[in-house]
Amino acid sequence: MSIRSIHVKVIASAIDDIELISNAVSSLLHKEAELEITTSKSYHGAKQTTIEGSAKRRRDVKQVANNFPRSFFNELINNELEQRIDDSKFLHFRLDLQEFVKGNIILVRGDRRRHPVKVRMKIESYPGQDPLIEATKFLSGLATQTTEKDEPSITGS
Repeated sequence: MSIRSIHVKVIASAIDDIELISNAVSSLLHKEAELEITTSKSYHGAKQTTIEGSAKRRRDVKQVANNFPRSFFNELINNELEQRIDDSKFLHFRLDLQEFVKGNIILVRGDRRRHPVKVRMKIESYPGQDPLIEATKFLSGLATQTTEKDEPSITGS
């Protein structure tokens, strides 16, 4: 089991630093990641910019997963993992944008969800396999890997 793809999306307001957010997203994703940056108006008419990027090749997905601190995966497993997986086998979670641009990867819940970095991972599972069990096994494997990356930071990636 593995993750087939990872998609990162940030909706920034007119007062946000688009370049700073774009650089943070690029740091999380692989080197050749192309970001799609689109400008539009929000529901209420204010200018907003959407910054999106993806990793779809197996080696790129692995590189992105290695950019997360090992402790993050344990936190993800222990925080309503079942509710984060949809019927299409996507794992959804949000990161704190303010910490993200500083290089820290922090899972958010509750009120801090208002201005997040949205991350969606496609779980590879086949008929007869429970996506929750497969995701838990995969994330547990990532959490126990021995790497230098034990602190929640993406700087230097």
